[in-house]
Amino acid sequence: MPDLRIFQGRETELSQLNTWLTDPAVSMVGIRGEGGIGKSTLMAKVFAESLGFAGKFWADVRTGTSISALAERSLQELGVLPEQVRSLEEKDLIPRLLRQLQQGRYLLAIDNLESVLTAEGDWRGGYEDFLDGFQNLGSESVLLLAGREYPQKYHGWRHSRWLTVDQGLTPSEGAALLESLEVADTIENRATISEQVQGNPLALSLIAGWLRDEYRQPAERLVCHLSQHTDLFQLEGKHRGEANISVDRVLQWSVDRLTPAQRYLLTQVSVLRRAFEAELATALVLEPPVSDPDLHDLERRSLLQELPKLKPDGQRLFQLQPRIREFVQKQGTDLTPAHERAIVYFWSQRQTEFAPEDTHAAITEYAETFYHLCQLGHYADAAATVFACDAFLRRRGYYQLLVDLYTPLYTDWQPTPEQQTYAAVCTNLGNAYKSLGQYPQAIAFHRQSLAITREIGDRNSEANSLISLGNAYESLGQYPQAIDFYQQSLTITREIGACHGEAASLGNLGIAYKSLGQYPQAIDFYQKSLVIKRKIGDRNGEANSLGNLGNAYQSLGQYPQAIDFQQQSLAIQREIGDRNGKANSLCNLGNAYQSLGKYPQAIEFCQQSLTIQREIGDCQGEANSLCNLGNAYQSLGQYPQAINFQQQSLAIQREIGDRRGEATSLIGLGNTYVSLGQYPQAINFYQQSLAIQREIGGRNGEANSLIGLGNAYASLGQYPQAINFYQQSLAIQPEIGDRNGEANSLCNLGNAYQSLGKYPQAIEFCQQSLTIQREIGDRHGEGLSLFNMGYALARLNQHYEALQSFQQALAIYEALKLDYRVEQCKTAIAEQNQIIAVQPRTAPTIGTKRHKDDDLYTKSLPTKRKTSAALSSRPMQNWWLWFAVGLADRTPHLVAKTVSTVRT
Repeated sequence: MPDLRIFQGRETELSQLNTWLTDPAVSMVGIRGEGGIGKSTLMAKVFAESLGFAGKFWADVRTGTSISALAERSLQELGVLPEQVRSLEEKDLIPRLLRQLQQGRYLLAIDNLESVLTAEGDWRGGYEDFLDGFQNLGSESVLLLAGREYPQKYHGWRHSRWLTVDQGLTPSEGAALLESLEVADTIENRATISEQVQGNPLALSLIAGWLRDEYRQPAERLVCHLSQHTDLFQLEGKHRGEANISVDRVLQWSVDRLTPAQRYLLTQVSVLRRAFEAELATALVLEPPVSDPDLHDLERRSLLQELPKLKPDGQRLFQLQPRIREFVQKQGTDLTPAHERAIVYFWSQRQTEFAPEDTHAAITEYAETFYHLCQLGHYADAAATVFACDAFLRRRGYYQLLVDLYTPLYTDWQPTPEQQTYAAVCTNLGNAYKSLGQYPQAIAFHRQSLAITREIGDRNSEANSLISLGNAYESLGQYPQAIDFYQQSLTITREIGACHGEAASLGNLGIAYKSLGQYPQAIDFYQKSLVIKRKIGDRNGEANSLGNLGNAYQSLGQYPQAIDFQQQSLAIQREIGDRNGKANSLCNLGNAYQSLGKYPQAIEFCQQSLTIQREIGDCQGEANSLCNLGNAYQSLGQYPQAINFQQQSLAIQREIGDRRGEATSLIGLGNTYVSLGQYPQAINFYQQSLAIQREIGGRNGEANSLIGLGNAYASLGQYPQAINFYQQSLAIQPEIGDRNGEANSLCNLGNAYQSLGKYPQAIEFCQQSLTIQREIGDRHGEGLSLFNMGYALARLNQHYEALQSFQQALAIYEALKLDYRVEQCKTAIAEQNQIIAVQPRTAPTIGTKRHKDDDLYTKSLPTKRKTSAALSSRPMQNWWLWFAVGLADRTPHLVAKTVSTVRT
């Protein structure tokens, strides 16, 4: 029996085997697997620890022990007197053993079962008679079997259970095994070598034996000494009494038992890395056709593994054990024809169109074609295969899968004539990493693409690479750098007369300037882009430009104009049948109506957008629409619905790996929990968002998360902490040139100081915010600053100045058609007029002593908490929320050439 002192792991397998051994309905338990995988040791562990048996006998039949010899020894071990056994004739040994097994509960273990099977799977030496007889006994005894193969009649055995051992030890279990075999070194190094040999117990035992033989001192037995061996599976040593054993030799024994036709079949299917059926195997072998029994015979020998059918009436599926595949492929056979046939087969089976409900399983044939092309070194064709499904994978949010597909091309391909295609691979890798929020990696790939396109003189691709770099820096909130790249792209596209690229560069410049809060410049770039797109008849691009213009006017607080542009965009998208663009336009319209306080209309548009995005399978768009719906329901005070939509959005963002989107959804949840008064939960969400933004380097998002934290602490009445967060946000915004955000932070600081009763400081911050908002043309923000400043002035008994401030805010809100804001202003104006009516004509100045009418003023205005929280902080939360989400900035991507993408 194997040495159980070194046994490691296998907890799941042990549990299953012990369950079967104690089941009265089970009379035969088998363990099978490839050579060296640890079947014998596992069976010995179960055998040694099993209880409740009147007697137990272990037999190792690797030398081809006959059933008569086994019966003679086992009878004596199970309690029959030796002289009685010797008196039996050979023909009586099997019946006597069966009677003994029937008379009590015994355990009979037979190891290396394959040694008493012929190459065809038939029994030798009388085992068939014994097993047939045992099957009909109906006794409480149990047969425990282990082998690389099982007999053909296995499926006919009643009351039997078989366990397939197809995995080695885990790295930690392998490290523990090496330690028990007296191998020194660190746990990490031992785990690494275990992983290198796939946790194969035999390989680990032979490694330990070699180290013990070569290095007498335990401290010298370091796994680094194994570097002199190029293939550890060929390392020879002693194992259970046999010399010159290696893992490869053990596997070779199994292969040598195959017929030439079976070896050829095994070699051909070894190029497959996933499950296959007889039809695919036939495509690789050609003649004669491969049948299920052919594959089943290889499975019986533990060379293949049969998988559960995908459907009850589906085809039988098989796959190679990883170690077997590796062993077969290194035999030196030319596998090129097999790879070529696999390419033909998978390409013929691919989907030519993708449905919205398709998952990444829809590209299985593309992925397999790609794999075999790479195996043959046909990287240009492999790249074209990925390009064919790139748009589908991006739309479904499978960014990590795109990284996995493009990475082998990047690392293994050293192209000379196909430099342009290789540059496109770098660009698409960069785009995937950008979507994952891994901006440094994205920038590195885009820079490499830029270097290649400049080297080969491909000016159009150079411009696209510059735009991609600009997009990555824009996502980081590094707007000046983004603008620089967009300007370089614009220069090139104008030089080469690439009108489409020029329009794209102008559009991206507009986005960058909008992010900086420089709305007139943004509008100018959008309009120039719109002119070009109309000139060249690019209807989709025209719709995008109109949508961008709508977003800019919305940021300026000019909502009627914003809605007009979005409706024009929507009309074009409907006309040309662009469902993705239509969904974006609907989402933007929802944002505009949200800003107008018309929440039912906002919800209607966002719901329409969500429906389309789910129909076309746009995961990112679906997450955005869900987030916007959550924001709208939050504004309506329907918080459970808001949380439901925001959590759905968060789940999608996490599933597709969009870190920036995840942070945005967390902010939305934070806003809702603030509205619910559940401030600790809100702070938790804001802190999660802040951590992500700092991790990915999103400075703009970091500032927004800090504002959220400030609002939460302000709602708790912890104004010093709130001010601290607002000031941190304010420090970031001028640094990245975000004028809109800077005004936002200043306004929030004014609110916090007002809540502290420090009205002069509050007025100062509101004035600074107002100045910026007037400079950038933000009418909504201007009205909000005037409104908040009016309350601070009123608190200082500056009622005439307060009245003027409220009146200016009223004029702005009436122009913007913000009805709910108009009503707030009218209420505040009425309150000031009531106070002024009983005051002397001359208003007091800042810093004067308390006025005799202060008590009347106090009674006429809302309480301090209501003023700061309900009329100031709450509107601010809604206003900065839309700034933070920034979904309207996101526009569809257009394909540059056929392989890389740029944002317009």
